[in-house]
Amino acid sequence: MNKIQNMLYYIIVGLQKWPNNYAQIPDELHKGMLMFIQEAARSGGEVPADLHRLLQILHKPSKEWGIQGLIEYYPSEAPLIEEFIGITPDADDFINTYISPEEAQQKNMFAILQFCRDKNRKLQTEYTQIRTFLSMPQNAVLSSFQLAQFAESFRDRELSTLVRQCYEEVTTLLANYRKCPYCGWTLEYKHDRWRCNKENICKSLAEWKIVDQFDFKNERVYRLLPGIQRYVLLPGISEIKLADFLKRKGFVVELFPNVDEYDIAVSLNNNKIFLDVKDFKNPRTLANFFNQKPLEYLEKYGHQVFVVIPKYRNDLFPFYGKRASVLLKEDTKKFIKIIMENEVEKMLKEPFL
Repeated sequence: MNKIQNMLYYIIVGLQKWPNNYAQIPDELHKGMLMFIQEAARSGGEVPADLHRLLQILHKPSKEWGIQGLIEYYPSEAPLIEEFIGITPDADDFINTYISPEEAQQKNMFAILQFCRDKNRKLQTEYTQIRTFLSMPQNAVLSSFQLAQFAESFRDRELSTLVRQCYEEVTTLLANYRKCPYCGWTLEYKHDRWRCNKENICKSLAEWKIVDQFDFKNERVYRLLPGIQRYVLLPGISEIKLADFLKRKGFVVELFPNVDEYDIAVSLNNNKIFLDVKDFKNPRTLANFFNQKPLEYLEKYGHQVFVVIPKYRNDLFPFYGKRASVLLKEDTKKFIKIIMENEVEKMLKEPFL
């Protein structure tokens, strides 16, 4: 990472740690503030006199921070902090894009991926079962028995433990939650409205006039970790729906082929196309993700690979795919072909004619 990426990283990680002890400023936040001061001074922007002023600045769209080159790594219209929700979804996307997967919000899913990819195991069937399970709304919130039943279905105890670690217990909080009509996760009432996780994507994807309570009686209850809900469940719903749609159209479909090298493999008449679903809030973040990747990473997106954006992203951000494509560097455009979810069928008809 370069200086600006490091600055964002330390500020975000520091802000994530701060609620654990507000009496002590995390070292990461202090370091990030010093880097912000340095970058602001270099760019001729406002230099925050103290942490309070820095936090005020971070509530503004990043284009108002006065730091040159920031747009290469963070959307210009996005703040880093929002009132009522804290660290923004854009900041979460940044962290999950630019830090190691071991540190990311979906690190538990990455641990499962690494376990199943191990050359001595190659657990394709098990990985597909887990990803599919975590992509189903009915599994977003489970009783302890339901979770144990699935986790213990795998012979390897370590894999069972990794599955369990994708969930957190919410038994004592359950009365405060309602069931999301779209993804099945927990709605929380904040500032006169129900919200599903930070970004609240689901609000635009399902009818929310009536929201149901969970009915687990006296059982212990577990929900997907917030990061798993955002980065596995939500895109996974689109992946499963897309796979089912293509099967109905007569294509042979494989989910997460070669232990998640891609999300979907589509075959017909000995021809094969690979689809890789990417779900970032902002098209700038998607473009930045690919623009920062080395050549050896981009080369896996060859002639037969397409990056697919869930339909709801275009509903929330018009012309999402076109905006992201325009923002790709020229060298990156040679490898990356971006299409929207509702364009997949039309695209597939061409290679299979």
